[in-house]
Amino acid sequence: MSLGFLFGAVYALAAAVMLWSLTQLNRFLAETRDIGDEGSLQRFKVLARMQMYLALCGMVLLAVGMLVGIVLIARHGLLGLLAVILTNVFILGLGVYHKRVEERARSLRAGSEVLAKEYRRISETWVKKALPDF
Repeated sequence: MSLGFLFGAVYALAAAVMLWSLTQLNRFLAETRDIGDEGSLQRFKVLARMQMYLALCGMVLLAVGMLVGIVLIARHGLLGLLAVILTNVFILGLGVYHKRVEERARSLRAGSEVLAKEYRRISETWVKKALPDF
């Protein structure tokens, strides 16, 4: 397997994970205007858990991609550097957009103080911890 193919495959898989994650976020936002009841809070929990697992997968893929990118640059010089930079600019743009959508999902209004408290706790866990504890 060529180094260029491996690099492309790893980053394509990372992009696919991000796009799948975005699809889930956008679907949740389209179906959920606020956290108005226990059902919407449960859907948010399911979403947050999946997003946390997908983020871990994405981090592993990007770490592998970085290592392969370093080898690609070492072997192919300026051409390898250009490929790595362009690929990472694309992933960075996708990541910035993803973060905006994710923040919208974590900033919905809640129907009661009890729901708001649990929603905030889940949102903080989503951002600050690697694995869900809810």
